[in-house]
Amino acid sequence: MRKIIKVLVLAILITACSSNVDSNKKMAGDFLDLALSANPLAAQELTHPEFKFVFMGNTVISNIPNDRDAYFDYWLPEVVGKLLPNGITLTTTDMIADDDGVAVIMEGDAEGINGEYDNKYVFVYKFKDGKIFSIHEYNSDLLVATRLYKNKLVPSD
Repeated sequence: MRKIIKVLVLAILITACSSNVDSNKKMAGDFLDLALSANPLAAQELTHPEFKFVFMGNTVISNIPNDRDAYFDYWLPEVVGKLLPNGITLTTTDMIADDDGVAVIMEGDAEGINGEYDNKYVFVYKFKDGKIFSIHEYNSDLLVATRLYKNKLVPSD
C-alpha cells in the first residue's frame, strides 16, 4: 500500500510541475506578442504588480531596472517604438523552462531607424504568484549600438 501511495504522490507532483511549466511557457510565449501588439497594455495583465524588466548589456539603455509602469509607459513606446518604428517580427526558436522560469530564445527581423536590424535574443522570465515577475533581455548589444544608435567601432590600443 505504501508503494502505491508513493507512486500516486509522485504522479501528482509530476503533473503539477508539468502544468506549472506549461503554463509559464505559454505565458512567456504570449507576453511579447501582446506587448508588441497595437494594445500592449493587454500584456500588463500577465505581469506581477512588482514586475521588473532589465535590458542587459553595455549600451546607454542597458542595466536600468524598469518597473511595470516604466516598462509599459516608457520602454515600449519611447525606446522600442522610436528605435523600431515599423515594429519587429520575433520568432521563437526554442524555450527552456522549469517551475520558476522560462528562457525564450528568439530571432528578430526589423527595419530600425538606421536601416536593417536583425538580432538574436534570449528573454529570461521569472514567475511569482502565477504572474511574470521579471524579464531580463539579452541580445547583441553591439548590433544595438551600431545599427540603432549609429555608434562606430574603433580599435582600442
